[in-house]
Amino acid sequence: MPRRTLALFALLTACGAAPTDADGTSTASTGAVASTGQADTTQAVPGDSSTTTPTDGSASDSLGGTTGTSTGDATTTTTTTTTGEPASTSTDASTGDLPLLTLDHVQVKGTHNSYHLEPAFPVDASHEYSHAPLAEQLGSQGVRAFELDVHEGFSEFEVYHISVVDSETTCATLQGCLGQIANWSQGYPQHLPIVVWIEIKDQTGGFPIDAADLDTMDDVIRESVPQLFTPDDLQADHPSVRAAIEQDGWPALDAARGQILVVLLNVDDDHAAEYTQGYTTLAGRAMFARATPPQFALPWAAIAKLGIGDDGDIAAAHAAHLLIATNVCSAGDPDEDCAARSLAAQAAGIHMLKDDFPAPIDGKPYFLDFPDGNPARCNPVTAPPQCTSLALEDL
Repeated sequence: MPRRTLALFALLTACGAAPTDADGTSTASTGAVASTGQADTTQAVPGDSSTTTPTDGSASDSLGGTTGTSTGDATTTTTTTTTGEPASTSTDASTGDLPLLTLDHVQVKGTHNSYHLEPAFPVDASHEYSHAPLAEQLGSQGVRAFELDVHEGFSEFEVYHISVVDSETTCATLQGCLGQIANWSQGYPQHLPIVVWIEIKDQTGGFPIDAADLDTMDDVIRESVPQLFTPDDLQADHPSVRAAIEQDGWPALDAARGQILVVLLNVDDDHAAEYTQGYTTLAGRAMFARATPPQFALPWAAIAKLGIGDDGDIAAAHAAHLLIATNVCSAGDPDEDCAARSLAAQAAGIHMLKDDFPAPIDGKPYFLDFPDGNPARCNPVTAPPQCTSLALEDL
């Protein structure tokens, strides 16, 4: 059967279904950053309300020093305590007892199907929403995590949800979508790291994507994102990504500013197995890969996406110092359910909350809101008590 016929058959079986991840998890039930910096930087965490914020979006500590100093060109140095805890709980020798802010101390707003525009004739309630262009999400809405559905077209990787029935998009190609994010980033180099999740969805349109296509996708990502941070960058001189996290913790937040990290969302399918060489390594890859709970101890595991109610798995991910994402509210869900899930995800310390509604909409009471921080808040589970939202990023 021709590849186009196979794709159409898969499309017909997908029509009308609510958005799901590659593992079949509904968006209503279901992240991650690092640094390529070259400067040897540490960050003193503000301890009182005297914190000020420069006009470039970076934060200043209570001693008057600007914390957003890294431009992504120097090597980050982190420290470990004598108890063997990672750098996320270490102290800054220059300030005595103030802990460093690191990447796992942050909780950010994200969007699900970040390119999506409502079709003229929705076939399902889950399709009834529209996102602003990516740069607007980054700027006025404070979004720092995105999700792109990728399909192979005739000459480029295309971005849309489902062929024909739900295909409207604010950016048509992977190169174009990533380029919009990268261009905005270059204009605001002190932003928190941006995470882009890529889901390969060749079952809902386009040609099948094979191992060679994954190599080409890596090339597109590298060409589109000059400020890319990769698994090799995190691993550095350590024997594995896991070893880097366990021994040094996540990089200091200031050294990570201005960086973009890309994550393969697919799990338990041929794409995930091929990309990780049989779930053994991400060496040389442009993207991190989503780890499932049985994979948390594998050498490449750094990032997970879990359901809000998966308490045991969330606790295990925190114990392994993984960055965690989840989906919060899908179009068609009751507002009261969305609000409850948002509060639960925030309380659970999930790092990236992805939602169909990141900003207010006329006539709709619910939207994803962090009343104590925009675009980010201190993670209530992982951040030290001295952390303040202004020390992260302030819009």
